[in-house]
Amino acid sequence: MADIFGKMGRKLYYYHKDGGVELDFLMRYKGRCTPVECKATTGNAKSMRTVLKHPEKYHVTSAFKLGDYNIGRSDNLLTLPIYMAFLLTEV
Repeated sequence: MADIFGKMGRKLYYYHKDGGVELDFLMRYKGRCTPVECKATTGNAKSMRTVLKHPEKYHVTSAFKLGDYNIGRSDNLLTLPIYMAFLLTEV
C-alpha cells in the first residue's frame, strides 16, 4: 500500500501509542487526518475502531480499510478493495 500511495504523491504517516493503538497509515483526505488500515485478509482492525470511538481524544471522524473486501460502509468506516486505493485522491 505504501508503494501505491507513494506513487500518488501522498505523504503517509504511521501512528503508534504505548497503550497499544497502532494505525498503518495516516493521510490527509478532504482536509482531515484520516487513518487507513490495510489488511491482507479479513481482520478486525481493533485500533481503528478504538480511534473512531473516541473522536474527542484522537480528532478523527472517518477512516478507510483496504483489503480483500467488497465495497462497504459501517458508520464512519469505508471499506474498499485494495485495487481501489488509487481513487483516494482528494487532499
